[in-house]
Amino acid sequence: MGRVVDAVHAAAADISRSGDGIISVDLPRGAAFTDEVAVSTSTRLQVLSGGKPCRVLMRLKGVASISRMARSMLGRQTNASAIALVGESPVDRVIANFVLGAEPSECPVRYFDSEPQALEWLERDNAA
Repeated sequence: MGRVVDAVHAAAADISRSGDGIISVDLPRGAAFTDEVAVSTSTRLQVLSGGKPCRVLMRLKGVASISRMARSMLGRQTNASAIALVGESPVDRVIANFVLGAEPSECPVRYFDSEPQALEWLERDNAA
């Protein structure tokens, strides 16, 4: 019988850019935000932003876990001018707190439990 190494699957983030220049990163529910997903996400952010500073809305809703490297990479996003983390549960808040406390960030990073508040913060206080 095969051994289960990790019951939580890793899946690529869905990344898109809106007309107002905010890049949305949607992490799949129940998935692990692994080192590989972090590298892929960072590369795709660079491409979508054209290498220029951009505002990022990251939805953490229902993410199972986040690796140490992924937390560190989020804080070092040199092409991000601001990152708003959005969640909906106490577990999402705990994961976001790991991100916020990982390392000093290159840009402002905040957690919100309301997407409209996160978007307002990105648009009002962090115009790219």
